[in-house]
Amino acid sequence: MPRSVYLIANPAAGGGRAARLLNTVRRAFDGIGVRETMLTKSPGDEVRCVRRALDAGADTIAILGGDGTWSKATGAIVAAGAGASCRAVLLAGGTGNDFVAALGGQSRAWVTLARLSAEGPDRPIDTLRVDGRHALNVAGFGFDVGVLEALERVGGIERIVRGALRYRLAALQQIFRYKAAEFDPGDGSGLRPVLLAVLANGFRYGGGLPIAPGARPDDGMVDLVTVDDVPAIRRLLLFQAVMAGHHLSIDAVRTVRQPSFTLRFAAPPRIQIDGELLDARGPEVRVECVPGALRLVTAAGSPAAGPSPRPRGEPSRSAGRPSLRSSPAPASRSSGPS
Repeated sequence: MPRSVYLIANPAAGGGRAARLLNTVRRAFDGIGVRETMLTKSPGDEVRCVRRALDAGADTIAILGGDGTWSKATGAIVAAGAGASCRAVLLAGGTGNDFVAALGGQSRAWVTLARLSAEGPDRPIDTLRVDGRHALNVAGFGFDVGVLEALERVGGIERIVRGALRYRLAALQQIFRYKAAEFDPGDGSGLRPVLLAVLANGFRYGGGLPIAPGARPDDGMVDLVTVDDVPAIRRLLLFQAVMAGHHLSIDAVRTVRQPSFTLRFAAPPRIQIDGELLDARGPEVRVECVPGALRLVTAAGSPAAGPSPRPRGEPSRSAGRPSLRSSPAPASRSSGPS
């Protein structure tokens, strides 16, 4: 039976990059008989577009945008109970396009991806449920939230800088300003000042930062990476290590892989889910893997892991690793990420 393929595009993704790609992508999908192309009109409009496509009988939805667009659209597919019956195709038109790195293969070979949408195979991919909400790639607490809040109020040169560089400039600024929160990230080491906690389905975020190098989006597990608070100058060294993918060897960094985690805060924290800031519903936040929640069509045969993955199931907190703890920072008494 021929596929019923629909195309959803977010023209605003990537600072307008998706809009510039749209005509080329449309031509590729017109070649396989796409039923309809729908453009989002405002933030969150992906939900309306997905519902319209599903109501019209879509069994494959191609999504042009970035991580945020993909997260909202795939979340709408899952919420509609169509994760097993409607396939998704991720077309890279955003800034970071981080989740497709975890899938391997091409994300901008438009003609190939259009053909695969019509007749190619698919495979099951996990998602995350974060405080009852859908996440495709990552959820973050602490420093991540501070960076996104800073991006909401940028001024000066940050206003004209785009893409991953803009995120990294904001991150460098927060390295010296962010006050770590005290909470229990659920990794077994208890309540303490934590700079960052990331729960990952894919291995990278923030425009190419390999935060969870061993994460795979098809293993039924969540990778939790935590960074304990350290003095500001050592934060800078740690950020450089993250960019190089070497941070798991640092003593302040811990990583644990489990099917689910419960994070505990003094008050409901803010969360970033695939780049969107949200308020938690309470002081305890549960994050769990939803195995095989989606069927994705990609040009690669199997999901990819990031660089230097650790053995599955092993916490990477071993003796003899480089330490960033020579001058411990005082504990913060803040009620949650600020």
